[in-house]
Amino acid sequence: MTKNDCTLRLLLLLIALFLGVKTFQPDWIPIQTAHAQTAQFDHITVVSALFLHQGQQGLLLLDKRNGNVWFMPRKDGSYDDPQFLFRVAFEKLDRQP
Repeated sequence: MTKNDCTLRLLLLLIALFLGVKTFQPDWIPIQTAHAQTAQFDHITVVSALFLHQGQQGLLLLDKRNGNVWFMPRKDGSYDDPQFLFRVAFEKLDRQP
């Protein structure tokens, strides 16, 4: 066997091994998948981050599902329970004046 023949066979063997490793690689390395979830409160929009209502400072929020506007007063760095202010009639936006 000549030296070129041994080198060629070794090179072909290495190529075959690398192709075999590449073929079976998903079995050795698990595929990582990302599972995206929708936000729980994606229907809530912050209308104003600094809103004054009856002398209290807080958040003004809009619920896009039903048009309700809520106020969350801020006390001592945390937010209290939301207070219902009014409802925006979104269905009237489609009507002609």
